[in-house]
Amino acid sequence: MEIVAQSRYIDITTDYGFKRIFGSKTNKDLLISFLNELFRGRKIIADLYYNKNEHVGDAKDIGTVIFDLTCTAENGEQFIIEVQRSRQINLKRRMLYYSSKLIADQAPKGDRRGWDYAISEIYVIVLMDGFPMPDSAEEEKDGVLHDICLCYRDSGKIFYEDLGFIYVELVNFALAEKELANDLDRWLYVLKNMSSMEKLPGYLRKPIFEKLFKLAEYSKLNDKEREMYNVSLRNKWDAESLRSTQEKE
Repeated sequence: MEIVAQSRYIDITTDYGFKRIFGSKTNKDLLISFLNELFRGRKIIADLYYNKNEHVGDAKDIGTVIFDLTCTAENGEQFIIEVQRSRQINLKRRMLYYSSKLIADQAPKGDRRGWDYAISEIYVIVLMDGFPMPDSAEEEKDGVLHDICLCYRDSGKIFYEDLGFIYVELVNFALAEKELANDLDRWLYVLKNMSSMEKLPGYLRKPIFEKLFKLAEYSKLNDKEREMYNVSLRNKWDAESLRSTQEKE
């Protein structure tokens, strides 16, 4: 078995790393913490449930990890979130497709008149690693967190609140350790830099980050897990190499 990982901690932005950290019920506190920081107080998630929904064709779609979640807020309201670590190709159209699937799947097979289109709130959250937002407006080219909703084109006033997209453009995150001002900054810094870190730094001495670092230790993986991670890491490197070649051409 070829060993490609030399760092103490795994790369969370690989498919395997993303699933290991955020993809299980036992670690849902990590995902809740990250999501709450992304919502910046607009939503406060108290609990979440991993749905078993599958999107047609996704099993063969290398480079995409999808979590379909039903979230319960502190005030008891429920809403649906889809979290993706997605590749670049047709990114915006893909997210529109996935959000429309989440909406359509709520429709009952029988009495739709009685249902009266009682659609739950839908949010699609996309972790973008190694590539920029396609077709960004000039004023958004350096942005890290793109919080998007349906609004009036002229006034910017929100037209429909209950469908939203949050794109995390990690390639633009450039804060140094001493510049981290809040837990959102800390999460983004860890996502981008964890695989090059040698230990848990003092500014991350919180239970949620302590759990994260323990879970991400490469030495804690068994042989099968290491093989899966190594394959995932090579896939990421290959994708980055391909993107670099395409940009040069």
